[in-house]
Amino acid sequence: MTIPNYISIFRLMLVPVFVISLLDFADTGTVLSWWIAVGAFLVAAVSDGVDGYIARRFKQRSEMGAFLDPMADKLLLVSGLVVLSFSSDHLPQLPVWMIGVVFGRDLFLLLGFFLITHWCGKMKIQPHFISKCATVLQMFVVAWGVLGERDQFGLEFDWLFWWCLAATVCTGSTFLIYFPAGMKQLRTVPASSPSEDQSRRLVRLDFEVDRSTRAGGVAKSSDDGEGV
Repeated sequence: MTIPNYISIFRLMLVPVFVISLLDFADTGTVLSWWIAVGAFLVAAVSDGVDGYIARRFKQRSEMGAFLDPMADKLLLVSGLVVLSFSSDHLPQLPVWMIGVVFGRDLFLLLGFFLITHWCGKMKIQPHFISKCATVLQMFVVAWGVLGERDQFGLEFDWLFWWCLAATVCTGSTFLIYFPAGMKQLRTVPASSPSEDQSRRLVRLDFEVDRSTRAGGVAKSSDDGEGV
């Protein structure tokens, strides 16, 4: 068990603290709950950079860490988006189209992950630059929505809308990147090609259909001959 893994587990434990505090602030407007939510979010964000630095600097990368680190990021991000999707007098409400694109892409990636790992045994994940930009923009949307509260820092210009639009465009673009990559891995799986037993079955069915067609044609010819 490495130090970065312990930090990732600690970040996972911060997620329910962040969610409960933010939900309480959205419902009652309690200032203490807001500070707790902000503190949990900032600590999780800072610890994310710390465990990554330790893993690279001291060569403590592990397969468990490769799984725990993005899961902690995703849970914190998704929980923030879910809370901000509700209508509240104290927090801004994110547009439905952004929530739909983010959750639709994540659901697609999750199904693709299980499908590829089932047939390929191991999935080759190479994060794209646009995917990293999408994650940063989504995290920025959550931070802007939580820190800016309902009045959005008192700014007249609706910056949150444009941050949401940029995050949605980048998130949707990653679908066009990961879908061909996933299909390329699935094409290499022997199970995606016709099996020998299946091919024999198709040939046998074709032969039976063809033979019955010929028999029907002969019978029809005989009937025509008798009629003459």
